[in-house]
Amino acid sequence: MQQQQYRPARIFFWLVLWLLATIWVRPLLPPDEGRYVGIAYDMLRLHDWSTPRLDGLPFFHKPPLFYWITAAALKVFGLHAWAARAASVLGALAVAAALFWFMDRWLNRRAAVLGTFVLATMPLFFGAAQYASMDMLVGSLIAVTIMLLATASERLQRGQRPGAVLPLAYVVSALGVLTKGLIGLALPGLVMLLWLALERRWSHLYKLISLPGIVLFTLIAVPWFVLMEVKFPGFLYYTFIYQQFDRYVSTGFNNAQPVYFYPAILFLGLLPWSLLLTYLTLRAKKQGLTAQPITRLAWVWIAAIALFFSIPNSKLIGYILPVVPALALLAGQWLDRRWDERKWRRLAWACALGGAALGIAAVIVTTVEDRKSLVNLTDTVRAQMKPGEEVMFIESYYYSVPFYLHRANPIRVMGQWNNPQYSAGDSWTTELYTSGKFDPEAARQILITPDKLRNYLCGSAVVWVYMPDWAKGQYPQIAASPEVAHQYGVGVYRLGGEKRPKAAEEVCGDGDHAQH
Repeated sequence: MQQQQYRPARIFFWLVLWLLATIWVRPLLPPDEGRYVGIAYDMLRLHDWSTPRLDGLPFFHKPPLFYWITAAALKVFGLHAWAARAASVLGALAVAAALFWFMDRWLNRRAAVLGTFVLATMPLFFGAAQYASMDMLVGSLIAVTIMLLATASERLQRGQRPGAVLPLAYVVSALGVLTKGLIGLALPGLVMLLWLALERRWSHLYKLISLPGIVLFTLIAVPWFVLMEVKFPGFLYYTFIYQQFDRYVSTGFNNAQPVYFYPAILFLGLLPWSLLLTYLTLRAKKQGLTAQPITRLAWVWIAAIALFFSIPNSKLIGYILPVVPALALLAGQWLDRRWDERKWRRLAWACALGGAALGIAAVIVTTVEDRKSLVNLTDTVRAQMKPGEEVMFIESYYYSVPFYLHRANPIRVMGQWNNPQYSAGDSWTTELYTSGKFDPEAARQILITPDKLRNYLCGSAVVWVYMPDWAKGQYPQIAASPEVAHQYGVGVYRLGGEKRPKAAEEVCGDGDHAQH
């Protein structure tokens, strides 16, 4: 690397272009992207930025920061899938900038460049930066908090004052809490506690407690939670006990995976860099990668967070993102030591090109193999819909459809809502059912039971119905109605209006049309 390549502005110019290169290619993928972007869209539609709502129902699985950023991006740039991924891109850029700054400060400029280079070309990082969910944003905020706290400790160790980085760490931690709850505070605290104990910096355990930081943390993180508890009694129990503590210790949620899940994900998701990282792990002591406090921090950082998320039965890929910058730090530090050796420079470029190719290939494959977003189906419906006509989902919830329809009103969802077993488990029915408990009046209008079907078959208003093929036997009157479009096992039917199929006439009789 030549000296002119070390300029941060040039590095981040190319990093921005790289992360934006394919962000526009694929549609929103259900359930996660459709769900979270749909909630942000509801904030715009309802002009209510305080309460996250899924299809008009209060949705308290996660705090609001991701939704706020996404809604702001949609308002500024329009209803585009690439704009809906702004929060993830911003999170990726923030952690890359923090890693560069951290390595530049405590290692050297070339190591910082190499660490950022490694991070950007890790397929897991690249893919997560273009996926609209909380994982990249909260993972980045956790990693940035760790680096800020470690910087404050290193300054204390050198007899310096921590300066602004210490209260800034509290601010970033508060943003993590506003993104995904207590892990924004707990995981940086866990990593720092273990690292300070390893370094025997016992006095730092209290010296890193900052009164201005606590005040800033409280002002940023607490008000929204208090407001929601006032508006929706029981919110705090649901958010902190059910959604966080119970999900962590329970075995009843989805995505049960073995204890080796995250090592496997890291190895596959960071290829081909994971081959180099495996080599470094096996030879860490011999290569001197345990000699410095900052490198020991990286090892503690990786081990603590990987172990934390490996304990629960339920595991998701995105949970492990906070450790990826630490792995890039180790790889960048080691490459810096060997950069003058031609074979290692070639190996680094091969890993970077291979990682970039895998990242782009994953985007292409995901786009080609998409069988869930129903974009083409929904475009067909939107072209034929008239203002004021309604939409209904039957026995399913199609998360990305409201966003692509640009719906001004909630979509009614017909299902067996009177059956207690219908909303058991961890599924879309549970999400809507538990959300409806916080606003029963809205739930009565949105979550409807099959006995109300006659109103929609016989009403004068047009209703566009999305129904999976497997439900045709349960709803023969709908199946007998005109099918406007069909894609991936989902049909769209037009109900109501002046023209009705024979099956509907048999239900409605010859009287006047019912109103709903």
